[in-house]
Amino acid sequence: MQFDTYTYGLFLPLVFMIYWGLRNHLKWQNLFLLIASYVFYGWWDWRMLGLIVLTSLSTFGTALLMHGDESRRDKMWALANIVLNLGILCVFKYLDFLRNSFVHLLGLFGLQPDWPTLHLLLPVGISFYTFQAISYTIDVYRGQVRPTRDVVAFGVYIAFFPQLVAGPIERASNLLPQFLRRKSFDYDTAVVGMRQILWGLGKKVIIADGVGYYVDRLFANPYGYSATSMVWAAILFAVQIYADFSGYSDIAIGSARLLNIRLQPNFNYPFFSRDMKELWQRWHISLMTWFRHYVYFPLGGSRGGQWRTVFNIMVVFSLSGLWHGADWTFVIWGMVNGLLLVPFVFVPRHRLGEHAHWRDLPRCLLTFMVFAIVFIAFRASGLTHLSQICDVIVHGSWSQWPKYGQCIFYVIPFFAIEWLGRKHEFPLMRLPLPTVVRWMIYWGLLAGIAMASLDRNMQFIYFQF
Repeated sequence: MQFDTYTYGLFLPLVFMIYWGLRNHLKWQNLFLLIASYVFYGWWDWRMLGLIVLTSLSTFGTALLMHGDESRRDKMWALANIVLNLGILCVFKYLDFLRNSFVHLLGLFGLQPDWPTLHLLLPVGISFYTFQAISYTIDVYRGQVRPTRDVVAFGVYIAFFPQLVAGPIERASNLLPQFLRRKSFDYDTAVVGMRQILWGLGKKVIIADGVGYYVDRLFANPYGYSATSMVWAAILFAVQIYADFSGYSDIAIGSARLLNIRLQPNFNYPFFSRDMKELWQRWHISLMTWFRHYVYFPLGGSRGGQWRTVFNIMVVFSLSGLWHGADWTFVIWGMVNGLLLVPFVFVPRHRLGEHAHWRDLPRCLLTFMVFAIVFIAFRASGLTHLSQICDVIVHGSWSQWPKYGQCIFYVIPFFAIEWLGRKHEFPLMRLPLPTVVRWMIYWGLLAGIAMASLDRNMQFIYFQF
């Protein structure tokens, strides 16, 4: 089930009413949430429910078998569960990628092995809930989280429907306790949640889907366009994926707010970053936090000297690229982003303020352009496609006006609204405007969403990550 569908528009109010109808019965409330989450997940393909149930039960049981004292016995249980969950992820997401890479490598030596390609269907959200399960296992092993004995509450922690298919990737220390205590309905929180859902839908349907149609056409045939058009395609794709992913995150966080459950922010206006380091502190925050806690710090972080820090950064960003997709283009994308952060290891930078100012706009624009150009590797369908795009940019014509330049009417208003709202969690969070004006904005957004959804139905980019 996708957020930008009429099905979810009926599903969420129904869940809301039944959930709060059970507010005096915590166990029944959690059981209902678990069932609703499984219905949400199974709506796409009920056969995949077995995988998320297996992940939930294996992780729940492993935590109970550990004592949190980092003993040899506990380490074996933790490793076994991590290997199980990573094994499931690798089989479904990376097995064909590894097969194709080995076949290509052997072909360089004149060998042509006849290994079958499985073409397994990638379960929705498997990368998100697998990382969430692994983080719980590690935190229990470290003694940072006490294992719960409430299997239903833990099942909801893994499968909570608002953040199941697109994150944020939550840690048990934040999310799990919220399912273990009673909650009361908070009107103001629910109002903010509705505003965030509305803003998220606007970003997804109006902006992401609006420019996505043109992005697909530009990237489909690089040699049919000029160099300026392909750079413009990179800019539009950066806007598309940000509006698409952060829009889904807003809908997820807003939906959780309706149930008085707080999820961590996943984006913090990354396109108003003044350098690449700041951008990666503001982009996909929950994933980068996960890699920092469970990969970067265990490798030594910045404690082993500058070159060790560089190595650790490259490992993190290479794995981050591979997490995003089973193709060498994603690895290249991750490694290039890692290399862009290397200068910050050797050259200290001045402390930046919390928010960018008008005088910072040139730096923000430069950072955005670098980020967008690197994102070409993310969008390319393979190494051959990537080389074609790069060839056009290097050798193509720069004298022509970019194709589909009219998309500027999507980009500029969107950036302007984000700029004005950058000091809040999302632009509609606080609107110090008369009631009539606020409702005109709400109804205008709803009308725009309805009109934009009439002639296009584009899938969420991260839907099968």
